Amino acid sequence: MKKMIISCLVTAILVTAFWCTMAGYFIGNYIVQFGLERGGEADNPKAPPRAYALLMPPESRQFSKPDARSEVWQIRSDDGLLLRATRFYPEEGTHRWVIVVHGYGCTQQNSWYIASTYLSLGYNVLTPDLRASGDSEGQFLTMGYKESVDVEHWAKEIAKRDPESRIAFHGVSMGAAAVMLAAASDKLPSNVVACIEDCGFTSAYHLLALRLEDSFGLPAFPAMNLLDWRCERLADFSLRHAAPIKVMDRVRMPILFIHGEKDTLVPPYMADLLYEACRSQNKEIFLAPDSIHGAASQTAHDAYYKKVTEFLGKYMR
Repeated sequence: MKKMIISCLVTAILVTAFWCTMAGYFIGNYIVQFGLERGGEADNPKAPPRAYALLMPPESRQFSKPDARSEVWQIRSDDGLLLRATRFYPEEGTHRWVIVVHGYGCTQQNSWYIASTYLSLGYNVLTPDLRASGDSEGQFLTMGYKESVDVEHWAKEIAKRDPESRIAFHGVSMGAAAVMLAAASDKLPSNVVACIEDCGFTSAYHLLALRLEDSFGLPAFPAMNLLDWRCERLADFSLRHAAPIKVMDRVRMPILFIHGEKDTLVPPYMADLLYEACRSQNKEIFLAPDSIHGAASQTAHDAYYKKVTEFLGKYMR
């Protein structure tokens, strides 16, 4: 009898584990495809992931292109993707450059309102379409992980074309994660002299775990473990890799952390954690009052660009 009870318990545990794993497999696949795979609209293979497409319908994704001379650049990523960007020229020649990096589900068009301000300040501006976004190739977003290496290559392309260039990074949201990860790379050209991150997260894994708990009441374990398992298999990266907090001890260049105090998507305390973890001797933080996620440059426009120009003015001479 005792052996039968034990056998039944073991069988029940194995069956439960099997069905939980199968459920995790299918649910994880769905979430990865829903949140990270481009082509969220049946008639548009370049459309953002369905998660973003639900929040921002196509008619809301129209942005005015800066009124400046421009040209299209392209490079190949380490994994063979053709990546495209737009280079904008200021009115007068200069060796000051900024790479403006867009966020999750967006395209370079979402960077154009920031690009316009930099152009008025006399900067050359490069606005890339990140992998799996806009006119760049790729199937899955990687929450800043592989994008950071692509940003690094864009900086190398600028340095190749303009050896006297002084380059700043400016990333928003997922783009902020990408530029923070890039800023920690020991392969960056010396031309890159400063970094601005706007509303970036400490870790994609922790951010999604927080959203699962707050929005759906789901425990991080085992939901995140199953999700990350499928993410590694489908999108070829771990959400734990997209973790700027892990590389802050390697960032030595000047860096400005910006965050909206009313950000409910990426909580403002993440900016504090990133700032405290950063080992740069030239770091600053600016919390924009009454600003939600990704909107500080608009709702706190004057204070935002005053801080940005004062910060960059020290390093972009």
